[in-house]
Amino acid sequence: MNKPKVLIGAVIQESNTFSPARSTMDDFRRHRLQFGEDILRARTENELSGFMRAASAEGIEVIPTMAANAVSSGVFTADALEELKETLLRELQSHSGYSGVYFAMHGAMVADGCDDVEGCLMEMIRGVIGDVPFVVSLDLHANVTAKMASLADGIVGFRTYPHTDFVSTGMRSASLLFSMLRSGRKPAVRIRKIPMIVPAENSQSSHGPFAELWQAVEEGERRGNSRVTSLFPVQPWLDIEEMGCAVVTVHEDGKAAEREAERLADLFWQKRHEFQIRLHSVREIVELASGRQAGDGPFVISDSADSPGAGSTGDSNFVLRELLSCGAHLSYSILLTIVDAPAVARAAAAGEGRSVEVDVGYSICPDGEPLRVCGRVRHIGDGRFTLAGGYAKGTEANMGRCVVLELGRLSLLITERPTFSGDPSMYRSVGLEPASADIVLVKSANQFRADYEAISKHIFLLDTPGRSPADLRKLVFNKLRRPCYPLDDFFDWRNPQQKPT
Repeated sequence: MNKPKVLIGAVIQESNTFSPARSTMDDFRRHRLQFGEDILRARTENELSGFMRAASAEGIEVIPTMAANAVSSGVFTADALEELKETLLRELQSHSGYSGVYFAMHGAMVADGCDDVEGCLMEMIRGVIGDVPFVVSLDLHANVTAKMASLADGIVGFRTYPHTDFVSTGMRSASLLFSMLRSGRKPAVRIRKIPMIVPAENSQSSHGPFAELWQAVEEGERRGNSRVTSLFPVQPWLDIEEMGCAVVTVHEDGKAAEREAERLADLFWQKRHEFQIRLHSVREIVELASGRQAGDGPFVISDSADSPGAGSTGDSNFVLRELLSCGAHLSYSILLTIVDAPAVARAAAAGEGRSVEVDVGYSICPDGEPLRVCGRVRHIGDGRFTLAGGYAKGTEANMGRCVVLELGRLSLLITERPTFSGDPSMYRSVGLEPASADIVLVKSANQFRADYEAISKHIFLLDTPGRSPADLRKLVFNKLRRPCYPLDDFFDWRNPQQKPT
């Protein structure tokens, strides 16, 4: 008897429509763009590796197509989308004889002229595969659309934030798809959108309002209300019309799936105010640092408003300017990072051990002015390192050429390109040890907690300018369908276009 065959692939990038950057296929080429057998040989612990592990245990053969992953960025260009579609279409059309299809996607990708890239890609995939069972896994911050839900026979979202369940998400997706292959039946997929967006900084799955929502999900699954339930507290930096948090349920009984989605969506809405967070000024952190006790570990400060993981440009010098202006670099051992390719070039030309004067910051984003600093070049590197857990373990990261510039006791890591900065491996790759510092800056909303909570008792979210702020009211939304919390609050969320009485 022939083994069942399943077609697999991945297209993963998160967009930020407020970012001045533009994303192209080069973003995928720099991070990960693999085809065929190269996907099977990859060592990254992600959704595809989890799916393949489950397939091997079940004796199911996988047919790899294309795996494309990129660091979050601004809107994907229209030309790049056409190239992506053409490349994926060629891969899809070159295979046959499969019984099911699995794709890992992010779910919040936007291109010029297309606010729902995943929906567009899923439509193309469905057009090639026909009625074959089709399961998609999505990042927990996906903006799930009605189109996406209508095209998939199963949607499986991450369950952890910080994200640590890449592999298990792939395995759960495999379990759902393989059950369809065995039974010959497809379940119903139901979605309930909620007119709200919440700060990513307070969406931990370990405690707080989001953890309580997951408890309600697990209780519903145990009762049989849904076979697979996913919560999507959408990444909030998207100005598109069909935008908002969502609950997606998968169940053999469509009415049961719909009831469960409604129940959880109502609970989600009730908890909306609990997602609000406290932000700190840089000067407040410097004052608090004087009371640090031995064994506390570093003060970890998050400039999430300039997070490359949220699609921001990573080139804000706001925190650096504040620290220098209050003399913190003379009193504390500090690690900072910033994106600035021209500054890297100038410092690298000076050479290791030499002093150099450079302008740093706002080389991409037009929101501020460069800051002139003078320091000693401590290190010059190629910027390649392997993530140990702050993102999918084993991911090869590339921040481009980089330099470490010493400004007093402050070590400034300047990189050519944005990359995920929530993994201590970034600093360790250039000879800096976060656990030994007094203050460590990350440009990450929440993912950094996966590793930094193990070395620090003090984590603070900063009140800073940027294109991915925690205070969402700082952004100007033009396309977002209103009313929508937190821009609006007191309205009937089930019928938001109806004026409250």
